[in-house]
Amino acid sequence: MTEGPLIGSCLCGSFEFQVHGSLNNVRLCHCDLCRRANGSAFSANARIPVKSWEVLRSQAPVTEYQSSPGAWRAFCSVCGSPLYARVEWDPDTIRIRLGTLPREIQARIVAHVWVGSMAAWDRIDDDLPRYDRGAD
Repeated sequence: MTEGPLIGSCLCGSFEFQVHGSLNNVRLCHCDLCRRANGSAFSANARIPVKSWEVLRSQAPVTEYQSSPGAWRAFCSVCGSPLYARVEWDPDTIRIRLGTLPREIQARIVAHVWVGSMAAWDRIDDDLPRYDRGAD
């Protein structure tokens, strides 16, 4: 695993953040909402403590969209890059999108979640655990 600090940003660079510490509990989410929000088969997310996350630059507003009750997805208002998600029932953590981080980072994917709603054209070709819904 890559130890922090890790610097991430949106596509246009208007929003930049830093993660202190390592990335653990990385999951690939195949739910309908993640698929639509990312325009891909799944989203790669790391759940990290809010206290380990720091905004370094926010030159453009971040738009938060409430995709379901109590759950928000954040996007750069300029380039549309998915940045993070947060949920009201877990206020001490934030779920950052791994695509915002440099490709050199080391992160171990531990599971596929919400495979019960994955797209018919999606295929999983590994032996990682699979959960029809989310997993703790």
